[in-house]
Amino acid sequence: MGDAIKYLYSQFILRDVLSFITPGAIIVAATTYVFYPELLERPIHWLLFIPLFGVCYIIGFALQCFGELFGFIRFTPYDERSWQKRFGIFSCKYTHDYDNPCKSNIWWWEEQEKLTEFFEAIAENEGAQQGHERLVVLKQMCGNGFIAIAIASVLIAAKFCPCTYVQIALGVLLAIVLLGSLFWGHRVHLLKQYTRENIIMERRKNKS
Repeated sequence: MGDAIKYLYSQFILRDVLSFITPGAIIVAATTYVFYPELLERPIHWLLFIPLFGVCYIIGFALQCFGELFGFIRFTPYDERSWQKRFGIFSCKYTHDYDNPCKSNIWWWEEQEKLTEFFEAIAENEGAQQGHERLVVLKQMCGNGFIAIAIASVLIAAKFCPCTYVQIALGVLLAIVLLGSLFWGHRVHLLKQYTRENIIMERRKNKS
């Protein structure tokens, strides 16, 4: 039980609630305030909080993908700064030319190698793992929170615009951009997983 509580605190509460659910809730609250303000006055059944947390999580993760895609925020020093390469992930092609990662659109090969070595180094150091996790949480919370507050401010400001079409256009644009960012995030994490798996397998072959 103690290990389960500790895992929930370090892995779920800190990273997911602060980094994704809270920024997502900011957008949900702002959107509700602009388009359906009467919903804020109604009581919510406690069972509805479960899917609501899921929606907030997805929106929060989409905000992170949005920030990385358009270059508003960066989460590693190795993040690709070229707009052409970042948008090229929508149609990237995978090759097996590991000696030339640029040809494979694997921009973060060096980053993944460093991460692999780092996690191997702290595999048995619980204090280092907790310290690293805390920095990751703070980094994501600041970046995603910044984008969420900025977008929410624009939405709330649009509520006072006399033209209803502006509000609708902003809502539709936000939905399209976040959906596109989620798809981009899917391609990015697919490529990251692909890269990490091959690095780990190559390291294992070299060790053996």
